[in-house]
Amino acid sequence: MTADLIGTLAAASEGDEVRITLVTDGTTVRGVTFESPIVTRVAAVSEETVDAREKDVDIEGIVDRRTLRLVPLDDDAHTAYVLETRSPVVGTDSIEPLRAQPRDGCGPDDPVTSYPEVGAVDSVTVRS
Repeated sequence: MTADLIGTLAAASEGDEVRITLVTDGTTVRGVTFESPIVTRVAAVSEETVDAREKDVDIEGIVDRRTLRLVPLDDDAHTAYVLETRSPVVGTDSIEPLRAQPRDGCGPDDPVTSYPEVGAVDSVTVRS
């Protein structure tokens, strides 16, 4: 199932609508209750190959990492949602939990791992 989700997310590009269904429904983060599906738009896509020997990161080995920054359509408390897939050279592909970037002041962005988790992803639908 993870492979199907990663394949679906790999097809997503800027401007696409993404519907995310979480494993648990009714999660509340920073006063916002998330009901599935969460409807968003892709604002940006970044891809990188990370070697844990070269960077101080929370991964092991060499991993292809794809990060989707999603614009919330009905949430004023968060600037963006972040969804990340990881495909290691050796090991099993994974999808990180959906995270919400708080709408806080200005300055450089905090690391994605510092954003509060909204929940684990059950399914994803992408529409161009």
